[in-house]
Order: sequence, then C-alpha cells, then structure tokens
Amino acid sequence: MSKAVQEQVDQLFEATKGLQSLEEIKPHCEAFNEFINTKTSYSTKSLGTVLSRAGFYKKFKSLPLEQGKNAESVPKHDAQGNVTGNELKHYVLLLCGLDKKDWEERNETTRVSDRLMTAGEDGNTGIEINPETYLEVTSNLLASEHPHELAVGLIAATGRRPHEILARGKFTPIDGESYQVNFEGQGKKRGEKPVFKISSLFPAIYIIERLNHLRKEPSTKLLLKEVANEFPTDVAAQNKAIEDRRGNSLRRVVQEYFGGKDNREPLLNFRHGQEQNDCKALRAASACLVTERDCTGSLGAKMYFAACFLGHITPGEKISDSDLKHITTTLGYSDYYVTKPVGYPDAPEKEKLSNVRVSSRDLEAIRHLQEKLEAPNQPSVINQLIESFNSRLDTAKQLQAAQQKVAQLEAQVKQLQETNNQLTDMNNQLQQEFDAMSATQQPQTITLNVTELDSWLEKKVIEMVGKLTLGGTIAPATTATPATPAKVAPPKEEIDWQAKTDAEVWGSKTAGAAVEKIRRSYQAICLYNDTVATGEGDRLALTNQALRDLSGCNGLLVRDWIEQHKDEIISHNAKFGMENKKDPSNPASYANKGKDTDKILLLINEEFLSGEGFKAGRN
Repeated sequence: MSKAVQEQVDQLFEATKGLQSLEEIKPHCEAFNEFINTKTSYSTKSLGTVLSRAGFYKKFKSLPLEQGKNAESVPKHDAQGNVTGNELKHYVLLLCGLDKKDWEERNETTRVSDRLMTAGEDGNTGIEINPETYLEVTSNLLASEHPHELAVGLIAATGRRPHEILARGKFTPIDGESYQVNFEGQGKKRGEKPVFKISSLFPAIYIIERLNHLRKEPSTKLLLKEVANEFPTDVAAQNKAIEDRRGNSLRRVVQEYFGGKDNREPLLNFRHGQEQNDCKALRAASACLVTERDCTGSLGAKMYFAACFLGHITPGEKISDSDLKHITTTLGYSDYYVTKPVGYPDAPEKEKLSNVRVSSRDLEAIRHLQEKLEAPNQPSVINQLIESFNSRLDTAKQLQAAQQKVAQLEAQVKQLQETNNQLTDMNNQLQQEFDAMSATQQPQTITLNVTELDSWLEKKVIEMVGKLTLGGTIAPATTATPATPAKVAPPKEEIDWQAKTDAEVWGSKTAGAAVEKIRRSYQAICLYNDTVATGEGDRLALTNQALRDLSGCNGLLVRDWIEQHKDEIISHNAKFGMENKKDPSNPASYANKGKDTDKILLLINEEFLSGEGFKAGRN
C-alpha cells in the first residue's frame, strides 16, 4: 500500500470528521478523488482493498452519523442483490473512491439548484426577507436574559455558528467602525486561527457586551467546563458536543421566534429543504442583510463579500484563484433577497448610573454578594437587594392587615360571648321565678290551665327581653289555640369507633362503623406494603376494589372516602410505583392487574384486622 494513500486518508479524515453539511464535505472528497485518479493506478476493484487497509472505512464508520448533516440513508443489499433495508453512510464513504464517470453521476444532485430556483407566491425565485421584522425580533432576543434566546440573537446578528457563539468566537472592536468587528475562533479551520473583519447587524460594542454576558451565564460556563473535561485536547469533538447538547434548545427558540410556532405565520420563511428551526437559515439571512447593507458593486463583489462574511473564504493578503472555488458553498446560502433598505439599529439605551458612596465594609459585602449571586456587576446586586427589600415590605403590609383582621374577629367573638352570658342569666332568672311560683301553690288547689300558663310565661319572657334591650317592647303573640309542645328527640350517643375492637367495628352496621372499617382497611394495606411485602410483585395498590373487598363496605362510600383522602392514597401508591403513569392524579384509575389479590387480602386480614374483614376470604 502506498504511504501517500495512507497520508491522504488521514488528511481527509481530519479535514471532514467534524463537518456537518454536504456542501462543506464535498470539496474535500473531490480533492481526494482527484489524487486517486491522477496520482495512483489502482483499479476500481483493488482500490477498495487498498482503502480498507488504510483504515478508510473504519475511520468514518466510527463517527456519529446524522441524516442530512454528515450522512445519507442508502439501501442495503444482500449477496443476491436484494434490498434488505437501509443504513446510514457517511458522505465521504459515498463520495470517495469513485472514478471520474461515477463522480459525475453522483454529483447530479439538485438540492442547491432547487433551493435557488424555488419560486415564491409572488413568482420571484428565492425568499424575500423583511429587514425591519428580522431586526426587531433579533433585537428582542439580544436583550433577553434567557441564555438560549440570547445565543440565537447573537447568531442572527452576526451569522456565526452556534459553537462559535457559545465557546470559540471572540469579537474585538475596530477603531472607526461601529458595525464591524474583528472575529477570531472560526470553526472548521483545523490548524488555522484566522482573524478577519465581519459586519454586524447591530453596534459592535453592544454585540461584544451581550456575548460576554452569555459566556458569564452559569449554564454556559458549566457546559464549556463539561465538554472541556470530556474532550481535553480534541477541539472538534468539543464543538460537536456543544452543538449536540444545546442544539435542541436553540432550535426551539428559532422555531418560536422565526419559524411560525403553532401554525403562526413565520417571520422568516425558511429555505427549501430545511426544517423550520435550522440555525443555518439565520446565517444565510444575516449574510444577505449585511451584504445588501455594506457591499455595493458588481454581483461578483457581493458574492466575494458574502463568502468572506460566512467564512467560506478567509480574507488575507494573498488569495489564489483556486480559493474562489469555495464560493460554490456560499452559493448554497444565497437564496434570500431583500427589496427594502437595511438600516443600522441602535443598541438599547442603558439606564443612567449614579455614584453611591459606601463604606469599605459594605463594599466588601456587595462584592461577596455579587460572587454568591453570580451577578454581572455591582449595580445588579444593589438592584436585587432593593427588590428583596420591597418584597419584604409587601409581606409586612400583608401581615399587618392580617393582624387587624384577627383583632376584628376577636372583638366579634367577645361580643358574642357577652350576649350568650346575658341570655344564660335571663334563662336562670326565669327558672327561679317559675320555681318560686310553683312552691306557693297548694297541691289540692292547683287548677292546670295550659292557655293561662303559656300566657304567663310569654309575658315573663317579654319582660326579661325588654330589660335586656333597654326598655324596648315586644308585642305578645296572639294565638287562638294552645300550642302543642313539640317532641324533642333525645341526643344521640357519640361512639368513639377508633377505640373499638375489630370485632366490634365489623359487628356493627352503623355509618360510623362503616367509615372506621374503610380507615382500618387503608391502614392495614399500608402496613402490609411497608413491612410484610417483599416488592417482588406482591404489593397491593390502594384502589376502590381493594378497600371495598377488605372492608365489606359499599363502593360509593369507599369512593367518597378515597376522594377525601386523595393525597394520602396517591402518595402511598407513588412511593412503590403503583400509580397510573398516564393519569397519576386520579386514584380512581389505579388497578391491581396480574396479582393474586384474594391471597394478599386474606394475608392482610389475618395479620392486621384480626380476621374480621374480607368476607370473601372468610367464606
């Protein structure tokens, strides 16, 4: 095997292992095939063996594959040529090792062409951007304190890749330029560290400030620390890990603010063949806007400007004509256009700061709080202290109002107690007068006249009430017929069922005994699950059926008891994973499926209910 082939395979792997688009991978494959077809004389049959010995297939099969990013799904065949399924293959494995004819056939793809030539509703090809709408949404995202929203805002304003914004990129201001920055840390330039000027849709100072704010955010710092520990020396692997872990979060923000979430009209119509949440669309859109705003001249000059902005061509002192072939990659990002002028939005005005004099001790305390709160600056610490004080002040006002209400209620209770005491005194006095009158009568001369007795008692009651009401009068009731005294039922005896034995409880048919049966059945099942059950399929969920069988009570009564003790039922079942996963908040949906419930209930009855419950088991 040629040593040169081995070197070419290694170089190809290093150049493409972190790339995530066909447009970026394809030029490297083309250069590799050109070497194979012009610098070697291997036949098509022998080339596969040579590449295999060089570790060509093994290298690219070891990479994580993603459909539409670095791989494509292709049919899988058996020895007879029958299709047995599909498999993901890295673009390099599909594009490399081809002769000139095969390469030309493989390159007959129309994805970029379709993207550029797709006509909109107005009949124009490409997709129009409304600069005002795009800049308004981007401005709101840049001002956000949410790290994912801020990251998407920086991508939309600068056209950088997600991992460049989150970790690699560095912006520095340029003297005399308000909307341009020097950019360093471009991805996919292994072994190179280019620094070049790019345009920004928002003022450079504001962009730098918001990027620094994002990097100091706790979750961003934690993410960078984790990937650095996981891949200490492999920057490409770090970049991929960053985009993998934050990709879904960023795509959700793009979908919500640009892609028309929940069937809303999208603010940014996305590119042909792309999902409505792809950050690449923001790169393409920002490239269109800054090119329209900052570059005047020929179409070639604008293409060159856009290619430099996107990083497909790295500006330098010497750029050969062969370097211009990378503009074909830029062509795939050139499906947007504008018909309105692109403005220069200002950064939001900052609140004017005032100097505050504090003692050295207080300043040290503010610095300590800034570190604990992970606040960006000292004014933000003071702002949080003020908000905390206002919150406590509101709480104090609410407490004071509650205390006043309690005082009012106490006064009302005192007044009711005094009224009750007066009524008691009146009742005692009436009883004493009635007893005295009865004592003066001789037994042999008493004539019982119910009507006269009622009239006398009524007058006495009116007199006593009149005294209590400071001389007020109450008209006597006029009745033609004597009142029939109502029958008064004797008070029911209150039974403490919890103090009764199991035999006494289950031997009674009263409502109070029924509730106690359910309560004891509930406690018995809980004790069984906590102390006796092994957890190997022998625990019993608290259900209406289980409590009904064990207590012998009516299912409707059991249902009402469960509803009154819903929280305890849910908590106990959830402790052992016996809740209904689809509807955990509804204990009525719980069931004991696949268990010998009769056997378990019989054991619970004997162990914890003295054998008095579970009628089916006793029978």
